Amino acid sequence: MTPSPARPCRSRGGAVASGYHTRSFTMVPRLKKALRVPTPADRGPGRPWRPGTPPPAPIDPDLPSADIRIGYARCSTLGQELDSQLDALAGHGVPRDKIFSEKISTRVRVRPKFEEALRTAREVKAHAPHCRVIFTVYEMKRVGRDAAELTALADHLTAHGLVLEMLAGPLPGI
Repeated sequence: MTPSPARPCRSRGGAVASGYHTRSFTMVPRLKKALRVPTPADRGPGRPWRPGTPPPAPIDPDLPSADIRIGYARCSTLGQELDSQLDALAGHGVPRDKIFSEKISTRVRVRPKFEEALRTAREVKAHAPHCRVIFTVYEMKRVGRDAAELTALADHLTAHGLVLEMLAGPLPGI
């Protein structure tokens, strides 16, 4: 018998379980501890499921909507050129005055133009919530050194209602 979403998960002895579990994982000792998922704070034994964050309000169809792109171009050393990135961003519809560029390594934690581009994107979204604001870069290597940095950036952008777009590289597109 499968328990309904509103019923508590019970152990074989009838006690209410303190966390969710999957039987196949509990049979493997190494996975038993590592894959245990505690019960969420808003979900207690015997309490029905309730949705978490409400979905965003629908956009008024009478408001004009458009994609607003903020571009970022970067190269690591002073000897490298940015022209190809700038041309690609401009050719993709990013206005030249909305492209932020700098010559700085990704090893440097504070990149002023990168921070300015993010700040501008957040401000544009705050002033035009009905528009889709797209943070556009030429390729993944322009914003981070590894997948962890890229994931953190994507999470930051998503939290502020922004979209990440890459024009080239292994992950092109929005």
